[in-house]
Amino acid sequence: MKTRTALSITAALLVTGACGGESLKRDADGAVISKGKVSAYDVQVGDCSAAELKEETVDIELVPCTEPHTHEAYFAVEHPDGPYPGSTAIETFAEQQCVGAFSDYVGIELSESRFYFTYLYPSVSTWNDDKDRQIVCFVVSRDEPISGSVAGLAQ
Repeated sequence: MKTRTALSITAALLVTGACGGESLKRDADGAVISKGKVSAYDVQVGDCSAAELKEETVDIELVPCTEPHTHEAYFAVEHPDGPYPGSTAIETFAEQQCVGAFSDYVGIELSESRFYFTYLYPSVSTWNDDKDRQIVCFVVSRDEPISGSVAGLAQ
């Protein structure tokens, strides 16, 4: 079973969220138009989910961003290649990348936003077996579901 790791930072930066569902459908631009599950490897920037991400996430149930949701993928980045650096090093890299990209997507600095972030990152097995290096960052709403995309929300 292929898994990716989700992290939860409790210092008011992050909440975690993940899975369950039907057959996902996307429009010609790649936007989700009907809910369904996808592999954690297939999440795209702009995808939304109302499910909680677990530490060992395999599949994520996505919903159209027009439906209430708590998570929206806003950035994806590849970790530099090499031997598995350990979860602490990957988490540090992911946090730096996700914080840096947050305001570009949402239109407001993380420290000024009501939103938080979380991310999925490779497990040691997906790193070694699948050459997985991708980190996916998610905007998270802890207080209430979001309806519509948060892209450029504060602009």
